[in-house]
Amino acid sequence: MPAVDDPAARPTGPEPPGSSAPERPVRLVLAALLLVAFHLAWFAYFVPLEVWWTDTPIAGVDFETHVGQTWRFIEAMDGWGHGWMYDPRLLAGYLHGVIFDADNKGWEVWTWLLSHLGVPAGLAFNLFAAAAHLGVLPVVYASARLFDLSRRAALWAAALASALWFFDSFSHWCWWIGMVAYALCGYLSLLPLALFYRWTRQRKPWQGVAAGLALGAAHLVHPYTFVVLVAPMLVLYLRELRRLGARGHFAVLAMVVFTLVLNTWWLATAVRFWHYILDSGFFGQSGPEWLLADYFGLVLDTATSGLLGTRTGFRFLVLGAALVGLWRWRRARDPRTLPLAVAVVAMLLLAYAAGYIWLFRQIQPYRHVLPLAFLAVIPAAAALESVRLRELWRSLGPPARVLLVALALPAGQMLVRDVLYFTPAHLPEVAPLYSGEKVLLAASGYPPHPDYRLFPARPEHGEVSKWVREVDDGQSRFLVEEPAVGERLHWQTDAQIIGGFRFRNLEHSMANLYRRHKFGVAGDDQLRTYFETYAVRWVIVTSNATWWNTKPDLLVPAGKVGHHRIFRTTIEPHLIQQGGGEVVAAPNRISVTGSDPNIDLVLRFHWMEYLVCEPGCEIRREKIDDLDHVGFIRVPAPHPADLEIVNDYGEAGR
Repeated sequence: MPAVDDPAARPTGPEPPGSSAPERPVRLVLAALLLVAFHLAWFAYFVPLEVWWTDTPIAGVDFETHVGQTWRFIEAMDGWGHGWMYDPRLLAGYLHGVIFDADNKGWEVWTWLLSHLGVPAGLAFNLFAAAAHLGVLPVVYASARLFDLSRRAALWAAALASALWFFDSFSHWCWWIGMVAYALCGYLSLLPLALFYRWTRQRKPWQGVAAGLALGAAHLVHPYTFVVLVAPMLVLYLRELRRLGARGHFAVLAMVVFTLVLNTWWLATAVRFWHYILDSGFFGQSGPEWLLADYFGLVLDTATSGLLGTRTGFRFLVLGAALVGLWRWRRARDPRTLPLAVAVVAMLLLAYAAGYIWLFRQIQPYRHVLPLAFLAVIPAAAALESVRLRELWRSLGPPARVLLVALALPAGQMLVRDVLYFTPAHLPEVAPLYSGEKVLLAASGYPPHPDYRLFPARPEHGEVSKWVREVDDGQSRFLVEEPAVGERLHWQTDAQIIGGFRFRNLEHSMANLYRRHKFGVAGDDQLRTYFETYAVRWVIVTSNATWWNTKPDLLVPAGKVGHHRIFRTTIEPHLIQQGGGEVVAAPNRISVTGSDPNIDLVLRFHWMEYLVCEPGCEIRREKIDDLDHVGFIRVPAPHPADLEIVNDYGEAGR
């Protein structure tokens, strides 16, 4: 008889009483095919082939930011063999690949590797987004099976995850807006947890190796994987602490070390530049009231839940079923109860109760409703599988059957409404009033809202970039109001852009007027000083703000490109504040020619500790003002008339 602590002797996860049933292969295959067809149909609807099967990267909002990050990563890796670079073309000198893009490392590496295999970079970028959509079913199904769910229950789990992916408002918002890596993290976290659980039950070498690989890869996709998994994996480890033995402890240590090694290259860079970090607690802030708001479908703050209606029918269906599943498991003393209950409770508390703590505010607590829902699909699927509808129906009398139908109808109605919310283009049009006036309501009964599908880039996107390339002289900068437009201009042109995502969590973002002042509104003297300090020649305004037209002494209308208004500043911009000469800015390099060797040279580019002056000169930090603490670059006299400021990645000090 095997020893009690022999992993092979333990049950791999008993089902609660009454939850198992004979599996019919034909029915399972048909159900699987229907599920795959359902998922692929909605994927094709929301992400048409012409959007992602193209060399042009997916456009819009956060996608623009991530394209820029990925392009600079490829540029840095191919040019210097490092994952970061100093880029004087953004925000008067910016550190790409440092801290702000920690949530995009997997996407960057994926695109870089595929591009070196001959895949066009734009298509490689898009394939990551496509893989995130297509990975829902296999990852969740595999995770469910690793958690010892039957094939039938695993299909339930995959079906619930598919519904969440497309029709839960926050999930849909994440991948639609461009937060693809985090949306992927929401369900991908299930896989290392399931593998680790299975390893603790059976201790087979392949399970430990797979758990380590999945854990490292998931952290590379998004670092918040740590936040999602630390509690359930820790309790699993502590539960097995006495039974692991030396080999078991070493295996766990190896998983941790591998995860760190796979991510150390960017973590080390983040630590090196951590002193530039700013408060990140702007988005995703929540509290207990958000739980009620989500349940009743109310919108409290679009900076938290996204700029769309709150649709959470499938989320609460999953959470409710998960409570039933966990309760049944607990009664049966099922070993899956502890890790999944801890995971669900941890995410629930983080999403709805952690917003009062400064540390958790930095990781946007509300966004963890996404892994909360995906973690809950495992016990929810087990609960749904245990329901024997035919047996239940036969056991009920006529009044009970009527009551059951009466209760099911509004639940089904709510779920269908959630689905219809995301298909506004296919709802009937509301008839106009008898006077002919158009009614400002959609068929849903609410005001019309965007069609939350992804669409190909509009021709107008390229027109603005074309105009910028035509007027750019390399000796001044473009201030861009709309964040997505700023990001797009940065990766589509070589112009020096001040704009993009306003709340970058690095001090360099204070070079952006719109980070300094809400809506960019500032007094005449403030604006003049700002334009001169950052050598702004052009201002590109996308909104309908009229105050820009009230500054004739500072701004002159210069035309329109699409719906973007162009203004030219009346100042004479100079990238060289003092010392004369001309400057050419390129990645990791600022070249100056014709300067006065006897006067200190001051460049209107951000200082950085790994910049060196060549040949035979040095650089110092020059104060800008009380808001931008990074400082500009000063080269003390005497210095060569022609010189270069180069990022040597700290090699000179080695």
